[in-house]
Parts: sequence; structure tokens; C-alpha cells
Amino acid sequence: MNRKLTTLIIALFTATYVAFSQKTTESPYSFYGIGEQNFGGIAEESAMGGIGIYADSTRVNIQNPAALSQLKFTAFSAGFTMQHKNIVTNNTKLNTQSSSFNYFTLGFPVLEKLGVSFGLVPYSSVGYKIKNTKNNRLYQYEGSGNVNQFFLSAGYQIYAGLSLGASFRYHFGAISMTDLYQQNNIEFYTQEFSKSHLNGGAFNIGLYYEETLKHRLRLYTSLVYTPQSSISSDNQRNISTLSYVASSRTGSQLTTREIRTLELESTGLKNTKINLPTQIEFGLGLGEHQKWFTGLEYTYTNNSKFSNPFLSTTNVSYKDSYKIALGGFWIPNYNSFSSYWKRVTYRAGIEYENTGIVLNGQNINYFGTSFGLSLPVKGFSNLTLVGQYGKRGTTSANLIKENEFNLKIGFTLNDKWFQRTKYQ
Repeated sequence: MNRKLTTLIIALFTATYVAFSQKTTESPYSFYGIGEQNFGGIAEESAMGGIGIYADSTRVNIQNPAALSQLKFTAFSAGFTMQHKNIVTNNTKLNTQSSSFNYFTLGFPVLEKLGVSFGLVPYSSVGYKIKNTKNNRLYQYEGSGNVNQFFLSAGYQIYAGLSLGASFRYHFGAISMTDLYQQNNIEFYTQEFSKSHLNGGAFNIGLYYEETLKHRLRLYTSLVYTPQSSISSDNQRNISTLSYVASSRTGSQLTTREIRTLELESTGLKNTKINLPTQIEFGLGLGEHQKWFTGLEYTYTNNSKFSNPFLSTTNVSYKDSYKIALGGFWIPNYNSFSSYWKRVTYRAGIEYENTGIVLNGQNINYFGTSFGLSLPVKGFSNLTLVGQYGKRGTTSANLIKENEFNLKIGFTLNDKWFQRTKYQ
């Protein structure tokens, strides 16, 4: 194995622990569920509307483990996102920025028909600050945290064209929430602090089928099933009384006067289970090898089964959700020696999602478009740049609309492992 690649992998996986512990989103909608769910794929797939239908011999497909059977080279991939978000209500506008690592993954072929991978991706993120005045009381809500996901996957080609795969996924992380209440014209505040430590396992299974048709065309089919699972939540909650205290050095400061830790054992809220819903993804694609590809993917999620007993709100309900994505790529001339830009892979996609979140009787939907370039670096390695624009939510019923622009950077380094050296 290339020594530089080994050093880079160790360094980046060390940085992952720090990176995934930071707040990686600024969205009021991350208040609901266990946060804003992150895209679970690599940059190349993100540039195509998020579809995970295509299996590549040099790239790790995180979304469908069965596609790992197509790996011919060791592939180390990592991705990073910078996000600008415009948050709009009926009364105000606010701009926010955030950045995050998206994924680290390493995949390699073990046998001719068997590929494996492992890595780390953020499953969901919480990051919000909300202020509201109602019935002569000031309400302030703030939350932060992440739920991360370590995965170990394998895919095996059963017979020509058909592959079967499975992926074990372990969720872990922590979410904290602070709610502050103040009666108008009264200097005292009441603060409620809640924190949940989350962990638990899940798995999915996938099928991948590829068939060569006439005129160099290929048919691609992908199916992934994720059964319902649950993760454990170890909870704590305390209530504090706060007030402003005058200081000649620092001015007025909000200081804690009293803290009372709530007894959660007797109410059954100390240790709870969060139900993660069943999900089914089906995709169909058509293309010409090393020339072009287009695919359509449909994802159904049984969100009506989601539950989190520790955190409950009165104005939200959950229903089954779905997502439709269309995307593809085009390579002008894969083997061109005269023009670098003819060897670049151009990607584009669109997606629409009914998130399953219903607030004040309004469905929260998302629509996004994307465009990307995969730039060859050396051998089969590449650097991918992705621009995404998306809209989420609505200003109806006193809700919030988000307009976001994401710049994603991903790279894949390729090497050849388990290669037997021959001497003559």
C-alpha cells in the first residue's frame, strides 16, 4: 500500500473525531426528530441529485452495499461542505453560515467478486436558535449536537450482473437543548436544560443488477431495504433559576441562582428508545460505459413510526415521507489525450422530498438542484466540486422558509492492494 495514502488516511480519521463533534448546521427545522438528516453518500452522488444507483470500480458507494462488488481498486474518499443559508419568516430575514465534514470511507476489493468498506458519516445534525414572544412571555430555544454513524459494509456478486450486499451501522452522539422563559417586566428567568446521549445499531441490505444491452447501453438497477430499528437514549434534565446581576466591570450578566435536577427514573424518561423508521430505496438507470448515465430513484420512509418519548412537542406530527431524485453524468471523451476537460465528468441532478414533518398543518417539503465536476487527478483518483441550491419549508402558518446554497468538495484516492507480485 502507498505510504503517503496510509499516512493521509490515519490523519483524516483522527480529524474526523474532532470534526463530527462540532455543530454542523443552522436550521430551525433541526429542532424536530433527532435533527436535520444528512445526505448519506459521496460528493459524486450528491452532484446527481443524491441518487446511489451507479456502481463504480474506483469509487465507494455508501448508499447501496451491493455495489461494492464492482470495486477493482482500493478507494479512500472524504468530503467537506460549506453552507450558506437564508432563513426567512413573515417578519425577518437571517443569513447563516456553517461548515462540516461529510464522510470518510475506505473501500477495497478482497476477492474478485467481493468488496468491503468502512467509514464514518454524520447521520443527523442539530443546530438552532429560536426566539418567540407569546402570552407576555419570552421564549428562547437553543440546540446543538450530532448523531454520527459508523458503518461496515460488504457486497458480493452472486452471478453475472447480480450482487447482494449488507451494511451494519452504529449510531452514536449527543444532543443538548436549552429552553429559556421570561415573564415580561420580571428580572427572573427559568431555564430548562436537556441532554441525550444516543447509541444503537442498525443494518440494511441491498441488491444491485447491471446488464449490457444493445448499442453499448447498460441497464442499472438498485434496491436497498433498511428495516425499522431503535437507538438508546440516556437522558438528563435540570431546571435553573437565573437573573441579571449588575457588575461594575462587566455590566449586567445572566447568572444562575438555583439548579434542580429532575428525577427521570420514576417517569420512565431516564432511558428511552428512539424508533428509526423503515426505508426502501429503488433506482433505475441507463447509460453507456465511460460515456454517460442517467437514473431515477424513489425513496420511501415510514416516518409515521418515528417516536422520541423524551422530547415531545404539540405542534408537530410525522407522516410517511418520500423522495424522488433524477440525475446523471456525461464524459465527453474518457480517453482523450489532447484535452483535459474532455476527460472531466460533468454531473447534474434535481430532487424533491416530502420530509414527513407536519407543522401547524403544513407539510415541510424540500426541492433542490445540483451540478458538479469530477476532475481527474492521477490515475483513477479525482477531485469533485459540487454546487447545490435548495429550498425547504414555507412562510405560511407563521413558519420558516430556508434557502440554502452548498459548496461541496470531495476527493477519492485510489491504490492497488492485495496485488500479488510476480517474479520471472
